[in-house]
Amino acid sequence: MVFEAMVNSTRRTAAGLVFMGCVAAGCDRPPRPAETPAPAPAAPVPASPTLDRAALLSAIDAAASDAAAGVARAGPDPLVGRTFTLTVAFGCFGPEPAPTDEASAGDGLPHATVSADGQSIRLGLSPADWTAGDASGPAPDGFEGLSGIWINQPWMRPDACPASPVRAPGAPVTPPPARSAGLVMVRPTGASRLGRSGDRDLTHMVRADGEQPVGFPARGYRLVLEGRLAGWAVGRVIRCRVVAPDRPPACIVGAAVDRIAFEDGDTGAVLSEWRPG
Repeated sequence: MVFEAMVNSTRRTAAGLVFMGCVAAGCDRPPRPAETPAPAPAAPVPASPTLDRAALLSAIDAAASDAAAGVARAGPDPLVGRTFTLTVAFGCFGPEPAPTDEASAGDGLPHATVSADGQSIRLGLSPADWTAGDASGPAPDGFEGLSGIWINQPWMRPDACPASPVRAPGAPVTPPPARSAGLVMVRPTGASRLGRSGDRDLTHMVRADGEQPVGFPARGYRLVLEGRLAGWAVGRVIRCRVVAPDRPPACIVGAAVDRIAFEDGDTGAVLSEWRPG
């Protein structure tokens, strides 16, 4: 009897230990459902087939970084053939003084000037002649025409004018930096000259309605260029050259431009446009 009691006591103790172990381990709880695996990250959204100003400037930044670091990319350039729409804001600080023909001819910059009587605003673009070379290097072979356009405020991704049109009080007056980003309108040797707007100056007159002076838009004007990127320098769309190690490289984008337009910066209305014939 004593032995049987000892056995029963031992069994009860073991059962108690098992029970306590189950409580600690959660044996009295219903089994948890299997955890649902985390969803796989979404596939990246393909980039828009048409590059806008921000995407084009990002590509220029990458090419400038490669040039500064001495990196040479191998293989085909994925930018070749991509469509683009580049917007260049101008007239952001109000009308400019009327430039002399010598000052504005072939400077590759859009201008907005008000006539002496205040009755009209002249929008103009005189592409630069880069057939002998440009800021990124000597002209490559195989092109009959290379006309250049400088990109204003290349540090800004938005299409509009800078938010602040005035210099901060007390800011030092420094000379403008050398221009470091541009677009060259290429024409391969033997290509048709028909309708090539890049070969000539482009102008548009905004005239006053009535006797009041013509109104100048608060957000200036916009120059819009559309077309396809071209592998113009050793098959690359963007060519950069390090001018000084402590300055941004000068980079030029090759493109076949098929539309140029002037737009009102306030309304976005198209004022004039030019296309190949």
